[in-house]
Amino acid sequence: MEQFISTVKSQVIPLSSVDMRSGMINTPCATFYQNHSAADDFMPSDQLKTAFYLALQAFPILAGYLKQTGDGRFSMVVDKDNLNMPEYLESTSDVHYMDIESAGFHKSVWPSGVATVASVMVPDANGIIKTANVHIVRLKDNSGLILFLNIIHCVADGFSYFAFLNHWAAACKAIRSGAVEVPRPLVEFTFDRSIVEQSLPTKRKQLDPITSSIFAQSNLLSRWFAWISPETRGRMLSLLGSLAKSEMHVFHMADSTLDALRSSVREFVPEGMHVSDNDVLVALVTKTYAQALHGAKEKSGNAFTRVLRSVGRAIFGRLFRAEEHQGTSIVCDIRPRIGIADKNYIGSPQILLFVSNPLDGLLTPTTAESLASIASNVRRRVDSLDAPYVGTFIDKIQSVPSFFVQPTIYLLKHPTNLLVSNLTRSRMFEADFGDSHQEWVAFIQEMPGVIGFMPCPPPMKGVNISMCVEGPVFKEIVASKFWMSTVSQIN
Repeated sequence: MEQFISTVKSQVIPLSSVDMRSGMINTPCATFYQNHSAADDFMPSDQLKTAFYLALQAFPILAGYLKQTGDGRFSMVVDKDNLNMPEYLESTSDVHYMDIESAGFHKSVWPSGVATVASVMVPDANGIIKTANVHIVRLKDNSGLILFLNIIHCVADGFSYFAFLNHWAAACKAIRSGAVEVPRPLVEFTFDRSIVEQSLPTKRKQLDPITSSIFAQSNLLSRWFAWISPETRGRMLSLLGSLAKSEMHVFHMADSTLDALRSSVREFVPEGMHVSDNDVLVALVTKTYAQALHGAKEKSGNAFTRVLRSVGRAIFGRLFRAEEHQGTSIVCDIRPRIGIADKNYIGSPQILLFVSNPLDGLLTPTTAESLASIASNVRRRVDSLDAPYVGTFIDKIQSVPSFFVQPTIYLLKHPTNLLVSNLTRSRMFEADFGDSHQEWVAFIQEMPGVIGFMPCPPPMKGVNISMCVEGPVFKEIVASKFWMSTVSQIN
């Protein structure tokens, strides 16, 4: 730690409205390591901690404070004389690694207290929002280890998160190998937010209707929500999250299944359109989720309320009718769209693509043809996301200081909206601290309606689908014959 403190320089890193679009969200994630050889020196504590602070030298932003000005602008302030050092904890547990593995790494069998923060940024006991949190949990009989790492999302998206984790692992592996000097990162990371605006084209493109409506005006609610402190905003969102009775589960789809599903869907898409694996997966989870929501709602309450709801719809129509469209928000990385994918930019350069599908169509039986209609809609929206569109989006979200909260308010107003993120291309299973790479990675989420596509741990092939949904909705999902014919449940 002393070496980091002695080398860090004071600096202020302005955050953009695009960074803050992610709201008060954390990226809490637990990675699991097995002690295959029962080695006494398995991932030794002192070397893990030394390597962490060495890695921090390349990521000084993680020792900064999140500061907000009166007009809603944000920055990360790194003060060498008053650092906001990441929380670093270590503990032991009487839970054995094999007990966790045999349960498919489901959170219910984890040792208590693994996650020291939840998915929403809230201040600690001292009233400070930590930029990063670490908790090392050593499992029973030295059978394995859980490494919990959280970084606030406005500072680091998925790419940035694993860039730091993998750099930490490389530093630790070098120390353990007896290297005289810990190697510098293979690449130089940049935290300069101006690189995004400098990479935008002069041409602009009209936003889609949903996004345009989100930024149509800054109302009193959005201005107030942007004006309050990050600490207060985080507490409010955390309270809302605590009201949701959500569950997290993971399903696996084999490569062969995805290939067959994509091939069958492509038979029904417009000629010349090329739908991707992501388009097909988004279509499948959108339709499955909409059907599960509908089924859970229809079964809620007693028989009398269900009859009353049906009569009300028949007599009063729209007054008793739910939303006619199901929204799906797709998290999109803008790096490749504006030509900075090779710049190793650390931040949260993501925007949401809003896709709307008629609910009546989503509630029909799931077939390749019905999935093709949704996948085609997704493909058209993804194809529209080019550099001119990104430029217009950034112009708009930065035109009014409070606009950074508009996407969050939209999602709060539409609680049935599905949020989808694809991390299949991330370097998720490359953090080898000197014994082996991780066996499992689990993101922690409390807000229902969040789906993640993730790579599988080697040597498994295919895609893992992580979902956070409410209990009654999950029961409907596993009751879906089409869904369960394409996936196997891991936990």
